[in-house]
Amino acid sequence: MTQPFPNAAPTLEDPVEAREPASGGFASSLIAILGGQVACGAVALLTEVAYARLLGPPERGRISLCLMSIAFGSLVGGLGGEGTIVYWASRARNVSSSWLTAMMFWGTLGCFAACALWATFYSRFHLSVFRNIDSSSARLVLISIPAAVLFAYAMALASGIEQFRLRSACATARQAFGVLAFLLMLSVLGRSAQTALWSNFAGSLAAAVLAGAFMWRSVRSFSNLKGAVADALPTLTYGVRGQIGNLATFFTYRLDVFIVSYFLDLTQLGYYSLAVVITEALWQIPQAVGSALFPRTARTVQQDATIFTCFVLRQVLLITSVCGMLIAVASPVLVPLVFGARFAPAVRVIWWLVPGTISLSLAKVACADLAGRGKNGYSSVCAFACFALTGFLDWFLIPRMGILGAAIASSIAYTANTILILFALRYELRASWKSLFVPTRQDFRSYQQASHRIRDLVKAVRPSPLSAEAGASLKEGA
Repeated sequence: MTQPFPNAAPTLEDPVEAREPASGGFASSLIAILGGQVACGAVALLTEVAYARLLGPPERGRISLCLMSIAFGSLVGGLGGEGTIVYWASRARNVSSSWLTAMMFWGTLGCFAACALWATFYSRFHLSVFRNIDSSSARLVLISIPAAVLFAYAMALASGIEQFRLRSACATARQAFGVLAFLLMLSVLGRSAQTALWSNFAGSLAAAVLAGAFMWRSVRSFSNLKGAVADALPTLTYGVRGQIGNLATFFTYRLDVFIVSYFLDLTQLGYYSLAVVITEALWQIPQAVGSALFPRTARTVQQDATIFTCFVLRQVLLITSVCGMLIAVASPVLVPLVFGARFAPAVRVIWWLVPGTISLSLAKVACADLAGRGKNGYSSVCAFACFALTGFLDWFLIPRMGILGAAIASSIAYTANTILILFALRYELRASWKSLFVPTRQDFRSYQQASHRIRDLVKAVRPSPLSAEAGASLKEGA
């Protein structure tokens, strides 16, 4: 008999035995996730350079619009399955269960629904926001939605069974497959957005299959057909409840792309899209920290979770602020040098996006801690409030200021979202603003300890003089 699903989001009272993650703790999980994100980001940078150099701003703008459409379609088609998979995979280890079968069933239906909605809105209603997507690109968006959902499910499953290294490897493989396919297809399909979309589809599908092959032994017990009917409604209910807030969050982050496409041409959208990609590189560390902090807070909420979260928040603020200033200072030189002089107008957009991107880094960490405390409702409420603010500001500023208006609107909305989330976090932690933001003496001691560890690690890797002499002796003897 399978274990029934609850009809509510996970809370601290759920009867789940607390345990350390398989990866060995917060630091190990963070290193695995961050290492994968760095590798993935490096390949993604190579992809962006290829798009910019070989396709130019207009086609880069079309690619961005199509990728945002795929992302939205996969969000709708996934029916919140990622959250369901992560939560239940972590609790169903070594237990025969039918929840995965039920979730895959809903995911299949969701993909059909999302594809039907896309075909209807694009072909029948001819919305102006999609006027920059040609029919060939629209068909590629259609077939890419199921591949994106499958990949998202695979990554969620890897997180649920705490295979963070596999998750990172598959995320990097997706980018690597994509850029390789893009370069191989150029001679056949030419320099167009369609080539990039085909490569994106190939990368998502190949990485999902790769992840499934490596995880098959771990998840065979999750695919029991018996009881799938009984689990069908609970899985749908659980996923959809979490998806409502995800949709609001998506539009808070991505509404600007669609409105820029509505008011401006593809060249301007290309500039703006590149600026967004560059500034959102600041989110790599907060996202990795949030992924590792969520389960850590859930396990230690009655112990040192508050002190630890304040410490982490201070470090994230310091690191992202320094990195943000470096990006702002270096972008006038590096953007034309790396991506081409045609993308120089993106520099001013980067300057306006950086402040909001830095502030939202704090919100990502705060949301992870609140979710670990079973208080994830704050994120949904704040997301809806900021979605409304984003829509108003975009509609008001973009027609008057162009892509600079979009950047200003995004920074204001991101900052407003962060302020609301931080008020909620401060209320739940009963912490002072000083403890959330101002580094302490202990923090500086931690920096010294970290530098000593790095130095010791370098010494351990570097061959000692004795070993060098021994090697030389062996060579002479030879």
